[in-house]
Amino acid sequence: MTAAIDIRAFVQGSPHPSWLVHSDGHCIYANLALEQLTGARVEPPGGTYWLDLLVDDDKPQAIHAWQESLSTGLPLRIYVRLRGARPASYTHVELIAFGHSDGPEEIWLFTALQFHPSIHQHSPLEAQLRTTLNLIPIQTWYATPAGAVVFVNEATASYLGLPQLHSLRYGEEVGGDWESHLIFIHPEDHPHARRQWAACLRQHSAGDLQVRLLEGDGGNRWFSVRAEPLKTKGGDLLYWVGINIDIDDAKRAGAALDLAKERIARASQLATIAELSAFISHEIVQPISAVVANASAALNWMSRETPDLARAKMAIEGILRDGMAVGNVVHETRALFKHQSPSRSTIQLNDLVKQVLKLLEPTLRARNIQVSADLHPGLPTTEADAIQIQQVLINLIHNASEALVPQYPHPQTITVRTLLSDDSVIVEVDDSGRGIEAPERIFDAFFTNKDERLGVGLSVSRSIAEAHGGSLIAINLKNCGARFRLSLPRNSLLIDVI
Repeated sequence: MTAAIDIRAFVQGSPHPSWLVHSDGHCIYANLALEQLTGARVEPPGGTYWLDLLVDDDKPQAIHAWQESLSTGLPLRIYVRLRGARPASYTHVELIAFGHSDGPEEIWLFTALQFHPSIHQHSPLEAQLRTTLNLIPIQTWYATPAGAVVFVNEATASYLGLPQLHSLRYGEEVGGDWESHLIFIHPEDHPHARRQWAACLRQHSAGDLQVRLLEGDGGNRWFSVRAEPLKTKGGDLLYWVGINIDIDDAKRAGAALDLAKERIARASQLATIAELSAFISHEIVQPISAVVANASAALNWMSRETPDLARAKMAIEGILRDGMAVGNVVHETRALFKHQSPSRSTIQLNDLVKQVLKLLEPTLRARNIQVSADLHPGLPTTEADAIQIQQVLINLIHNASEALVPQYPHPQTITVRTLLSDDSVIVEVDDSGRGIEAPERIFDAFFTNKDERLGVGLSVSRSIAEAHGGSLIAINLKNCGARFRLSLPRNSLLIDVI
């Protein structure tokens, strides 16, 4: 009695459909799992004959196996179909039964393990492969040489939301090619997946791709999918074995970072526009105001009964000077955004320096700035755009004059010299100011160490120098001041500004 109670407790606690049968074949006890699967209720006395739980077509083989087990005492093990709770429905099971002596009677314990009908048709290699992949806690799978996925492990099936008896859980090959399984991939990733998988199939080589796999609950996550060919010693392709690695968190974090970078770049563009607006406003409004003031003064000097031509001339010179300043601002701004190739011609740097100094002499004299020129007498010619190099020299001298502070103890001086090296002609512009706080940034567009203005002149100047195959650098002098050095190659081939 105690043994019978223990067996019934075991049957009731089993997660699989289980029941107890007399040696005459009648059921005496069944658990809830069997009743839910088949709809049959086992009620003694008499009970249900266990063969009646099977589909009729499977009864002959079941009777033969049952009789053999009764005669030999060996366990019963057959693949059959249990009738379902609904008409014409059934479930494939592996039926296992063991005999157990309970006093004078022999009781058999039956257990039904659900399986897919193709499970006992696979080769030992496939069975071993399925077992191994199911032991892996992350998503794995294998496919035929033609690329048709035929098996996914439990982790993959659970993620995809596959039914318990889905063919992919049991490695059943139902035909078709790899594209039949695109239903598990996000539609936007189909073209990329097709190209990558086709390349692997064509070359019989490993491959990987990043796609979004659809979840059983309707969501999707990013995975790195990698496939490796499983080959024989002779090189014949047996299967493709794959693994899906979840990279969704890293992928979405990367997308968030890219979005943040895009926002920063947009903010930087807006800041640059704001700086440019401030630059144009400051650099143009002041000279234009001076032009208007000088024009009004010139009219006043000319309108007198005895015109004061000397003062009128000075006012007109101021108009020319400030007009040129406005022109320089416009030229610098255009050059910053419109990178154009220099127009080559043969120039003599000494002559160009003289022209620029003569042009700027009134302005520098008005500010009590002393200018000295030290020009190399044997300086050769170079190939360059005269207008662009003239603009560079104007920018350098203008920058030097801006660096000079009247209250600074050193005299306000600017020295312009030309030099000759083995492969270059050089112009150096020295000033006696306080030096440069950030020499490495002085050539950045809109950077300045002067609080009252913004600058693009030096940035444009370096671009012009580099377009000629030369260079423009800035260094601080030992005692005081700074030096800008413009180097241009002899007979250089012009290079387009990039």
